[in-house]
Amino acid sequence: MATPSSYPVEQDARPSLASGITGMFNAFVDPAATAKAAKAPLSWLWPLLILCVAVILLTMFTGPLSINIMRQNQAGMPQQQLDQTIHFMEMSAKFTPFIVPIFVVLISMALAGLVTLTASMLSMRTKFRDVFALMSVCSLISVLQVVATYFVLNAKKDDLASMQQLQPPFGLDIFFSELKGPLFAILNYFSLFQVWYLVIFGLALAYLAGSSKGKAFAAITPAWLIPLLFKIVGSIFQKG
Repeated sequence: MATPSSYPVEQDARPSLASGITGMFNAFVDPAATAKAAKAPLSWLWPLLILCVAVILLTMFTGPLSINIMRQNQAGMPQQQLDQTIHFMEMSAKFTPFIVPIFVVLISMALAGLVTLTASMLSMRTKFRDVFALMSVCSLISVLQVVATYFVLNAKKDDLASMQQLQPPFGLDIFFSELKGPLFAILNYFSLFQVWYLVIFGLALAYLAGSSKGKAFAAITPAWLIPLLFKIVGSIFQKG
């Protein structure tokens, strides 16, 4: 049986710009084609634009929901403090949607750098540009989660009573609705979409570098471990 190392993507092979745009949609089903599409010029740009637009729209939608939840959970909070908090949230909601995409890009670049470093330590032939492009192409799977999140929240917007409910369950957390804190964060993080993303990313990286699957999945560890740690820490301080 053929393995990823049997079909390495040639380092000098650069698909055309058009093939990169059309090929990025292989990220949903074909790791080998995804690895090839990532080599195309500006292959990182188009999926990042799609992801940023999706994040902007979702952030604009969830902003008012967060404010309503804060109003519902005002028990024990002085009225003046509540008013100040809500005012701050209303002001933040005006510019946060346009700041979040900047963090998305910066975090993606940082994680791509760490994956490249890890891959290099494992003697994998990779370049930052190609790893970053590959992560960007695979982020189209994350866009599906953003879209799914919107539809779930829109259907339940009148029943939302806590900030945790702004993170719909798309994994095993759907069976543990009463969980809170770090355990909820872990189950919620490893959603169907996240696992899908990691599988495609790992296999595509193996094809891209012409390495074994084991090395590729070890190399992408920073891509999921660091965001997971941040999510766990956030869950500790999250109220409601």
